[in-house]
Amino acid sequence: MKKTLITAISCLTLFLTSAPLLAAEIEADMCLDCHEPAEDWEGMTADEIFAEARAPGNKRHSDNAELSDEQLKAAIAELLKK
Repeated sequence: MKKTLITAISCLTLFLTSAPLLAAEIEADMCLDCHEPAEDWEGMTADEIFAEARAPGNKRHSDNAELSDEQLKAAIAELLKK
């Protein structure tokens, strides 16, 4: 019984810590549908990319409106790694 509980807690902990990382990668892949990082974001910082993505006049990013700031920042960080 005790081993089962410890295993369940360990699995839940692993899932909860890896889920945001997986979500960031999926959201980052969504950006690559329209963007070429080497061309679109060359020389830009993560903060500049974030500000551009959240700009009110940027209608191309209507899909990003549903993302929280943290999710979008995580996706940008993932893109900058590639």
